[in-house]
Amino acid sequence: MNFEDSIFILNVRIRMIQDMSVLDADPGLFLNKTMDDLVFIDLCHESLLSSLKDNDRLIERDEQLYNLSESERIFCELLFELSHGETGFSSALDQGMRETVSAMRNRSLERRRSIGDVIVESKNSNLEPVVSYDELHELLSG
Repeated sequence: MNFEDSIFILNVRIRMIQDMSVLDADPGLFLNKTMDDLVFIDLCHESLLSSLKDNDRLIERDEQLYNLSESERIFCELLFELSHGETGFSSALDQGMRETVSAMRNRSLERRRSIGDVIVESKNSNLEPVVSYDELHELLSG
């Protein structure tokens, strides 16, 4: 999986929705598709995080975790703007859509916390020596 490109594409999609929500786009034409896109982004973030958690030997794992965390931050801001803003899209959200947006925002916040935990865990495990003192002594004396 190409994490960097996948995260980049998700960020472009998030920015596109942000830009569209600022414009006076017709919710009748775009609201359902936008909701589908938000659900898609939510599921992709979940999948990427799961893959990064499982691949603890990935060379640029921490960097991709930071990138994913930043993508989650932008996504969370978008979700907040949609549910609390005063755009045409915000006012067009029905109660079910508002609940869906709120649930996605909660999942995004939880993923950001989880990313932070994984990064801390990764840094702590990197502090452990690969070869113990006794093993090193044995290797050098033999």
